[in-house]
Amino acid sequence: MSTVVVGFDGSDLARRAVLWGAEEASRCGASLQVVHAVRAPLPEPVFTPMSAPIPEFVTEETMSRAAEDHLAELSEELRQSWPDLQVSTAVRLGRPVDVLAEEEGELLVLGSSGRTGIAEMFLGSTASGLVSIGGRPVVVTRSGPLDGRVVVGVDGSETSTDAIEFAFAFAARHGRELLAVYAWNDVGWAELPEQDFDHVRVDLAKHLDSQLAPFAERNPSVHVAQEVAFDAPARALLQAADGAALVVVGSHGRGAVKRAILGSVSHAVLHHAPCPVAVVHRR
Repeated sequence: MSTVVVGFDGSDLARRAVLWGAEEASRCGASLQVVHAVRAPLPEPVFTPMSAPIPEFVTEETMSRAAEDHLAELSEELRQSWPDLQVSTAVRLGRPVDVLAEEEGELLVLGSSGRTGIAEMFLGSTASGLVSIGGRPVVVTRSGPLDGRVVVGVDGSETSTDAIEFAFAFAARHGRELLAVYAWNDVGWAELPEQDFDHVRVDLAKHLDSQLAPFAERNPSVHVAQEVAFDAPARALLQAADGAALVVVGSHGRGAVKRAILGSVSHAVLHHAPCPVAVVHRR
């Protein structure tokens, strides 16, 4: 059985990520693993609610016990909503990025930011670090609608092909429409004569259709819409993300430097999309 791993830190955004991961695990027949990473803090005084407060010190042990209690409550809530879902929880010691990177699972789900996040539109350091690690898709959740369409960016790269496969599978599981966006922003396109402009649009539409055809054939229940945009890819995807349930991007596309792990388009979408974003790395 496959596993969906969700990072949890007690924040509302992390709880939303857990609920998102539970729904996804339930639909794809996977188990759910919720992991709370605990870091040993510098000693600081804590006061108990007594008439004469007595200073204590926060330790790994006290933090772990609190995390375990929180996870137990969360597990009970999940079992009530998804009684057939196999749920496990774990408290690990260490930095969240290091702990979650070592967790085995086919999908990693995170909140956009954690307890120290200013707002959910800001990407926290944990999410930022983990989306740059290859090997499996990473979903960063936000408060976007649950019933919108699925948007996928297409650019002809091998990573883009993996993103298309992920997007089709998700859309099929959740009964969503799929919008595939192919943005063409090559230098000089705005100066093309009108007839050449039309020819380029037709050629790009054919290329987009050929990219989608194998996956559309395997997922006949998914209604597919296509868009060829003469715009910067990130801007085109962010416009399409309005009202979407999920935006799927490859970790980098055809324009990425070979050594770059996260491309500029995926980086921009992660930081500015109003809905959950899935970053798919080349397998």
